[in-house]
Amino acid sequence: MKKWLRRLAIGALIGLLLFAGLTFLRRQLARQQINQEKHAVSSALPVDIGETNTLEILPLYENAGLPGLQTGHGVSYLVRTDNSTILFDVGFNLEAASPSPLMQNMNALGISLDDVDTIAISHRHPDHLGGQNWWTKGTFSLDGTTQAPLGNIPVYVPEEMTYPGIVPVLSQEPAVLADGIATTGVIPYLQPFPVWLATPKGDEQALAVNVAGRGIILITGCGHMGLESLLARAEAVFEDPVVGIVGGLHYGSATLDSLQPEIALLEGLNPVVVALSPHDSDPVVLDGFAQAFPEAYVSIMVGQPIVVSAVAASPYSGDELAATKD
Repeated sequence: MKKWLRRLAIGALIGLLLFAGLTFLRRQLARQQINQEKHAVSSALPVDIGETNTLEILPLYENAGLPGLQTGHGVSYLVRTDNSTILFDVGFNLEAASPSPLMQNMNALGISLDDVDTIAISHRHPDHLGGQNWWTKGTFSLDGTTQAPLGNIPVYVPEEMTYPGIVPVLSQEPAVLADGIATTGVIPYLQPFPVWLATPKGDEQALAVNVAGRGIILITGCGHMGLESLLARAEAVFEDPVVGIVGGLHYGSATLDSLQPEIALLEGLNPVVVALSPHDSDPVVLDGFAQAFPEAYVSIMVGQPIVVSAVAASPYSGDELAATKD
């Protein structure tokens, strides 16, 4: 009996070591692939995306919000420009909830799917696709139990995905969505634990909005690719400079000392707006960035619009400034 148990333990140990070795090898190969792909862009660049005079980013689902609105771990932003309305990500919905937290917020804010011209998904993680259920099925949904017909609304995705009745557009290369707004094209990243055990490499895209007289505002889901890679892609793709960033940068519980290089990168942009998502960065990080950019920092909250305009004197009107800063 003891001999049998000893053999079983040795076999389990060998299996564990083999699994660990193969996982490490896959991770290293993924890292090499990411390094090769990270700065690869189309030969047709740079991309002229035009410009917009107005930009409004209305958080529909986030980890903080105005009273009476649903909040949680996830991201969904409604991005409005002069002539387009884009739904960027769809949050994390409770599987049994219908209407979902996202739909409840949309209803409370007077927004319907009919208002949306385009849907863009940043990356394939449950908190951006509408929950675990839809993630495991390789799709997304605004609701917890059903997938509403999208009609003729185009959907831009960073990886192969499905949706009933439509064929989502795989936007690996930068894609112009409307005047003044485009995707960055996918940027590869090393998946966080434990996702990397199954899929070491992921792909994420961001939105870029060119506000007239300002420059490019980047809108991110999680920013898994890292700020440096994101800025490098934007510089390679777009003619206008980056002057702001809104959304996730996945800093988690990082210390402010360790984030000084990131802050320095943003300082070099002389940004007009900096707004970090509370769904993937701790309050200490958010406070640190608010202190580093006292004139530009805006808190992200469900129901509270972030507005950047082409007005030369300021990226905000007086009323907008009061509505978007603490």
